[in-house]
Amino acid sequence: MVNLELYRIFTIVAKEGNLTRASAVLHISQPAVTKHIKNLENELQVNLFKRNKYGMELTDKGKFLYDEIKDSISILTNIDKKINEVRNINLGSHVTMLSKMFGKCMAEYYRENPRSQVDVTNETFNDMLYMLENQKLDIVLSKKVDEKLYNNQKISFISLGYLHDIFVVNTNSRFIGKTLSKEDLKNEVIYTPKKTSLTAINFMKALGIEERENIKNVTYTTMLGILKNEDSIGIITKEYIEEELKDNKISELSTELKLKPIEFGIYLNNDNKFKELNSLVKIIKKEFLS
Repeated sequence: MVNLELYRIFTIVAKEGNLTRASAVLHISQPAVTKHIKNLENELQVNLFKRNKYGMELTDKGKFLYDEIKDSISILTNIDKKINEVRNINLGSHVTMLSKMFGKCMAEYYRENPRSQVDVTNETFNDMLYMLENQKLDIVLSKKVDEKLYNNQKISFISLGYLHDIFVVNTNSRFIGKTLSKEDLKNEVIYTPKKTSLTAINFMKALGIEERENIKNVTYTTMLGILKNEDSIGIITKEYIEEELKDNKISELSTELKLKPIEFGIYLNNDNKFKELNSLVKIIKKEFLS
């Protein structure tokens, strides 16, 4: 088998005409360069260089070999660089979903790809899909939406499971031990994520109402802070607050109204494939689908 590295080193020495300069270009020691050249000469059974007071001069056989392979070695070196080039991933996701659902996946990705970086964009779903279609994003982690909102010939969706929205209150709430009806909920101040979120939209549909003054749109973090200090009701994705529920920092409220589970997963551009992205997708699939 041809050892391409020996030929690459040979072309560098031939070009530089000096072992010291060649070793600097190759980032290996001068004795190592000498050894590689000797190995190539032994393999070919010819002398490729002769020493002179200026450095290394090609023999006739060496000149012939250099002229024959220099362009090919340059092409192969560039191909090798491109194949081994580390690419960063541009990921679109809402911060809460990324941290709560995919934190373990991100940690494993960085262990396997320490030189790669994941740059996170947090925009509206429509904006992120537009960026995905135009390859400004490589992957979007999101709740599933109507296929009419995107070009399903260009974008594919991989389902990872379902998220469950629940009603929550603080652990000392007056609602503990009660089961609230639809009418009860209509008369209470209720905190939901921003009104464009599927959580808020599904709640409004289930309750059969449009916008009302007693329905407040806040971030998840703000909602948890409010509920700790106020006897109100919040709607939040259960999978995002499993630790808080387990530690009794917040309680699930019993209601007659049951909210529909929401499918979530990965959106990918079918034309955009590279090894770092494939690595992340493989890790996510293993975590949620194995």
